[in-house]
Amino acid sequence: MPISSYKETFVCINKIISLMKAKIILASLLLAGLSFTVQSQSLGDFSPKSEKLNGAGKFKSKDVYIANFSVNFQLYNLKTASAEGSFSGRYLTGNTKASLAVGLDIPAATLQQITDNAYQEFVADLKSKGFNVLNASDVAHTEYYKDYQQLEDMEMSLLEAPGMLTVYPQNTTFFVKGFTKDGQRKQGGVSAALNRAMNDDGRNSIVDEISTYPKLSAELNDATIINADMYILFLDVKKPYQGNGARITANTDLRMAAYEHIKSRVENNSKAAKLGFASSSSEKQYLCVSAIDFVQGRNKIGGSPLGTYTGLLKNELQIDGVIAEEEIEAYAKSDVDFIGVETAFGKMYRADGISVENTAIIRTDPSKYEMGIKKALGTFLGYHVGEFTNKHFK
Repeated sequence: MPISSYKETFVCINKIISLMKAKIILASLLLAGLSFTVQSQSLGDFSPKSEKLNGAGKFKSKDVYIANFSVNFQLYNLKTASAEGSFSGRYLTGNTKASLAVGLDIPAATLQQITDNAYQEFVADLKSKGFNVLNASDVAHTEYYKDYQQLEDMEMSLLEAPGMLTVYPQNTTFFVKGFTKDGQRKQGGVSAALNRAMNDDGRNSIVDEISTYPKLSAELNDATIINADMYILFLDVKKPYQGNGARITANTDLRMAAYEHIKSRVENNSKAAKLGFASSSSEKQYLCVSAIDFVQGRNKIGGSPLGTYTGLLKNELQIDGVIAEEEIEAYAKSDVDFIGVETAFGKMYRADGISVENTAIIRTDPSKYEMGIKKALGTFLGYHVGEFTNKHFK
């Protein structure tokens, strides 16, 4: 049940944001980047790494099948911090609560174009290196996909990860195990459901499904099965600070994630709530790991793959010159009663509870955003396709 209309969804986000007005406005919006002029798009230090390199030089088949290709774009984050009041013996402090909602203004068409171009270049790169890229009709007959749904032009989904829009290439067919009651795509493997239940979803569940790829590869005469899953984040939310109140601070930071947990408030009672902007304090955690996995063959004993290659990043890949540097903050300072009031029953203290909500929309130039993300995806995918080819076929 992916969200069918991203345009309607983003309108819904904006409407919800407009309703999130503070009861007491104590938050400050520090736009440090207003004077920052975006000149050109460039990448920071590219530090790739690989792991699970097995079967080097032993791969024989140059057939490949792309089982998954997705780009996950962070579009918003909603965090809440709270601090309970207390009585120290000399004064009383009140309860505080601070909520911060930050969204990125970028058209859906731009995100789709980025994903489509990345996929097309990825396929072209594989073919240029002599690989035969199988399509859906080549694998639909397999026992592996017997209970899967065959979906053409998979829709964007805001339900896979908190604050993220998952985008798949168009004019492409993928096989999906199904969807949960909350609308999330099901992953294969024995531990996927457990990972989701323990709020440790993301790469852990994806790896669990990848562990089943040897079965599919064996049915395809040892074709290499590929998973490519990348994450583009734009916000760095600092750990909430409770001193004399509740404080949340976020900084803009456009990057391809290496290994990073993200958290955002979520609620599953309505479509609007699923976007994260709901009156709920529950948070969902998701492990974002940009990775490309190659799995080939299956051992007759144990069922492990004959060869694997996983391409990753050592450190996040910065994408500069796209989003201005900004700091956004929500701060609820505790109300304190030092004096108290004398009554017949003794001195009484009173401190009001303070609740603050702050929202911000980060504006960006779609063409500059597209160019910057294109460079990052192309650099990451191109490098690892080259490494996979050199290590396993030369």
